[in-house]
Amino acid sequence: MNSNQQNLADDPAKRLVVLGLLLQALHVLFGFTAIMGMFINHMLIDQSKNTIHHSHIRWQLITFWVSATLYALSFFAWYRYDIIWPFVTVLLFTFYRIAICAYYCLIEKPLERNF
Repeated sequence: MNSNQQNLADDPAKRLVVLGLLLQALHVLFGFTAIMGMFINHMLIDQSKNTIHHSHIRWQLITFWVSATLYALSFFAWYRYDIIWPFVTVLLFTFYRIAICAYYCLIEKPLERNF
C-alpha cells in the first residue's frame, strides 16, 4: 500500500471528506446523494474537529445549502419562465466548489475561506 492509500485508511476525517465529495458529485445522477452527504457531514463534523479536514467538511456543507437554494430558485425560473440556463449555471457552480474542495483535500491544506 502506498502512503496515499495508507493515509486515507488511517484518517477517518479524510475518509469523510472523500465520501462527501463523491456523494456531492453524484448528485447529477441521483439527487438524493447530496442530501445523504449533507446528513453524514452534519452528524460527523465533530469527529473532524482540530484537523485540516474540518474546513473541508464546512465547505461541503456550505456548498450543499447554497446549491440547494440556487437549485430551488432555478426550478422556479424553469417553472415560471420556462428557462433552463439557471440549472446549468448552478451545476457549474456546484462542480467548481466540489473541485476546490477536492484540490485542497488532495494537497492536505485547510480551506481558509468559506465562499
